Amino acid sequence: MAADPVTLAPLRPNPLELAPFRPEFAAPVSKWIQDEREAFWLAPRTRPPIDARKVVEWAGPGIQQLILFDGASHIPVAYGEVNRLAGHERTYWLGHLLVDPARRGLGVGRALTERLLRYAFARLNARRVTLVVFPENAVAIACYRAAGLHLDGHESHFFPNCESTVRMVRMAVMAGDWSRSTRSERDAPGRMPEP
Repeated sequence: MAADPVTLAPLRPNPLELAPFRPEFAAPVSKWIQDEREAFWLAPRTRPPIDARKVVEWAGPGIQQLILFDGASHIPVAYGEVNRLAGHERTYWLGHLLVDPARRGLGVGRALTERLLRYAFARLNARRVTLVVFPENAVAIACYRAAGLHLDGHESHFFPNCESTVRMVRMAVMAGDWSRSTRSERDAPGRMPEP
């Protein structure tokens, strides 16, 4: 007896979902930091070691702490913030972007950055979003470029923990540029629809 053929829906990757950060996520997030250099690149103003208490203390006025979940397992896979830039109307900066080491190299950093940008532009009505990154952090710079940010100059920051001034790379994107780039990606031929 022959069985009727079964048509299967195409497999789609597990969606990643951005949600508000809760203090119970602080311990796993703090454990994602692999070494002293990574801790410094992540949070140069936070005295090491970075533990759960210090992650919770990153909260404050104008700071949106967010967590990226694997939509299927509901396990946190990345952390980041959208912060209001003081003295600049409708300008925000991304901070403390961190991916679970088990998920690095899989596009999660880009997905986190894209979702943080979407949050800033769509939910907060941002006009401009920026971030600063250490110039030696080539992997992060490539990730941010892939997510739509572009090189926008340099900024010098003094970090008391190392008692030195560092020249950081500034990256940015304007709302109109981000909107056009996401629309052109979405409309590109051969692009798989989002789940």
